[in-house]
Order: sequence, then C-alpha cells, then structure tokens
Amino acid sequence: MNFPPMPLLPISSPATIDACKSLQLRPSDVFICSYPKSGTTWTQHIILTLILYDRHYGFLKSYHNTDSNHECVGSLGLDYNHVSDYAPFFEVDAHWDLQNGILSENIRKNHDRLNQRVFNTHLRWDMLPKSKETAKTSKLLQGGQVKRPACGKFIYVTRNLLDVCASFYHHLSNQEEGRYTESFQTFARDWMDGKVAFGSPIHHLLSFAEGFKDNCYDERDHRGTNPAKTDRPLLLLSYEDMKCNLREQVFLIMNFLNLNQIPVEVLDNEILPMFEFQSMKANAHRFQPRSVTWLNGFQFLRKGESGEGRALMGDTTDGEKGNKSLLSEYDQWLNREGYRDQIDKLFECTSRNKETKRLRNVFIRVVDPS
Repeated sequence: MNFPPMPLLPISSPATIDACKSLQLRPSDVFICSYPKSGTTWTQHIILTLILYDRHYGFLKSYHNTDSNHECVGSLGLDYNHVSDYAPFFEVDAHWDLQNGILSENIRKNHDRLNQRVFNTHLRWDMLPKSKETAKTSKLLQGGQVKRPACGKFIYVTRNLLDVCASFYHHLSNQEEGRYTESFQTFARDWMDGKVAFGSPIHHLLSFAEGFKDNCYDERDHRGTNPAKTDRPLLLLSYEDMKCNLREQVFLIMNFLNLNQIPVEVLDNEILPMFEFQSMKANAHRFQPRSVTWLNGFQFLRKGESGEGRALMGDTTDGEKGNKSLLSEYDQWLNREGYRDQIDKLFECTSRNKETKRLRNVFIRVVDPS
C-alpha cells in the first residue's frame, strides 16, 4: 500500500524521519510502536520494568545467590527516573546527531547503560528501519525499500479509535509545540482526514497490518544467524486486552522478548501492581513526556479508561448537517476508506490459523464504535 506523507510535529524534521528509517538494526533492539494515545507510555513502562527485573534475576541466578532476590533492581547500576531515559521517542530531532549520522550522545550513553536499545515511536511500519547493522559500521545505512526487518523486535499497540481521538484532542490542545486550538468537532474531522500530526490512524493501522500479514524476518540478512522459524519480528497488543487481562498480556510480552528469569511470585506480587493506572498516576513525574512543553498544568495521565471517545462523539452534533452526531460521520469515514474490507483481505480466515484470526479480530475491533 502507498500512503501520503505523514504530517509531523515541529519537534521532528524530514531529515530525522530519514535517519529513523536508515538506522541499522541490532538483534536486541525493541521498538514500542503505536498511533498516538494508544497506550505507548504504559507499554514503555511495562517493557522497561520487565527487562530490568529479568536481567536482575538472571544475574542472581548466574551467581546462585537466591537469598538476595529482593534487592532493588538498582543493583544493575540503572536509575529509572523517567521512562524516556531508556526508551526515548525515536523520531525527535534532539535525539539525533544528524551531522555524524548517529543517535545523539545522551541516547547512546543511556542505551549503553541498559545494554540494549529500546525506542518508542509513532511512525508507520513502512517508515521504520529494516536493515541490520554490520560489523563495519554503525552509522546510518542508505538503502532501498525493504519490507521485512532483518532483526529486532517490534511491539504494536492498538486502542479503540474513538478513545484515541478524544485523548489525542486533549493532548494536542495542551502542548505548546503544534498546539491544536480548534473545537473537538473540528479536530475529529481533521483527524479523520489525516490532517493532524502523525496523519490518518487508518493508514497507520493498515501499514502495520501489512507487516503482520508477512510477519517474518528477512533471512537474506541473517546469513548464518537465522532466527528460529517460529520467531517473529512483530507482536500485536491492544489497550483493551491489557485493561481486561494485564497478566496475560504481560506474559505475551515476556515470551516475545524471551524474558524468562522473573519468578512468577515476583511478577504477581511486586511487578504487576506497578503497572496499574493508579500506581503510575502516583508517579506521574516518571511518565509525563519531556519532548514537548505542556500548558495549563496538563496531566498526561488523565483517566486511563475506555469509552470517553464514544460519549464525546455521540454528544457532538452539527445543526447544519441535520444534527447528526460525529459517530455517523465516523462510520461513513470507515466505509469510504474501506478499512474493514482491506483488513479482511489481508487476514483471510479461510484457514484454521488461530493467530491469523486473532490478528484480524484485533484490527477490526479497534474501529468498532460500540
């Protein structure tokens, strides 16, 4: 599929977007991907915490020191003050040294401390890097179009689009860079038309749906280090599933990232409670994005609930259009875009492939207005 250029926030330049796509991947790289307001920060927090705890307990096991298994994760020498310290916003100008074709020194230092590169990004799948870092150079690779990644792990988080729309409106209305100043009604229409930052959510979803249809590594770039045939570069999560059964979704993440050192009792009693909304809200300073300037004392972690988008769109009418709610326009938009038909075509469920059916259901459910 071909998509129009993505509108960007003032903090991201075309040169940085080119740099993002040209970055050479490492097998241990993790990209937390989403359209804005889909649960990115929540997933960042989950993944970083799991990586730190897994490494901690792996270290203890290697030294057969099980009596110290309740020491703080800080014994790794990491101070997790802010989620962006070790999972920075990929497409921000300040995070790149474009003159030398590398990530900025601060980003590289933090990733070296973590001994792993983790990013969060709102770029589409077709805009993300796919080529593998070679032994000769770690600078930006200038190359052609590659659809399959050579290595790395990509976690795509979705959320019901009505809730995304409502949350994104509050977000952009309260940040200085690229601030949105019109009404919610105008925003919703601009959002559906792909005129706001990061473009059409439909294009975003379809770009990743294409990736999931062909969820394989480019074996030509692996040469003698091919991953297992069952290994996949992409994992699909949904905000609603995380709200419904967080433990189950955390196990999906752990299996996908091969994190197998954490004792189950530690996960249940110590780690999972840290992922609850109220726990994050109590530590909001660790999650409030630092890449933009916030206005009016805006709190990035607002509600952590589902259903606000439907209520807001259902209450918004336009007398000039016969008092039709925005929900009617939303449904017409989905039909014009042919989104459901395109998803059905990508994930034809004529086979009994359970994972294909799950992918199709998640990508369909994300646009459901009910």
